[in-house]
Amino acid sequence: MAPEPQPPTSDDQERTPIGVLLWFAWAFILLGLTGLLLPKIVGFVDFSDKAPFSILGIFMMLEIAGLIFGITVALQRKRIAWRVAIVIALLAAPILAGLPPAVLYFDATAAAGWYTLFVPVGLVISVILVVGLLRPGARAYFDED
Repeated sequence: MAPEPQPPTSDDQERTPIGVLLWFAWAFILLGLTGLLLPKIVGFVDFSDKAPFSILGIFMMLEIAGLIFGITVALQRKRIAWRVAIVIALLAAPILAGLPPAVLYFDATAAAGWYTLFVPVGLVISVILVVGLLRPGARAYFDED
């Protein structure tokens, strides 16, 4: 009888840490949410009709650029991706709590209820992602120069 083939060793196939997988899920959800709200973000002007830009629009364009950069370097496993991933993980509370009330024109009572609900949710998401990214396995995952 021929010997059974051996499964690949850890050198042949490295597993992606759960913290990194959770971060990728969050980053793609955030990118999709931003894409869905993009028409409202572009149409949102918070100064006047004469202003060609809005602070929210500038923030969201920076957020999209950071997300695309972060996902790109994380897929390449570059060392800088670990730091960028932590910064993106910290965006959960501001994005979840602040974006929908501003873009969807919530009244004051609805916005206050939204903040009360989603600030803690955003903080919990941020803590889970940051703790997952601070683990040694997640940090070692980003090892390319």
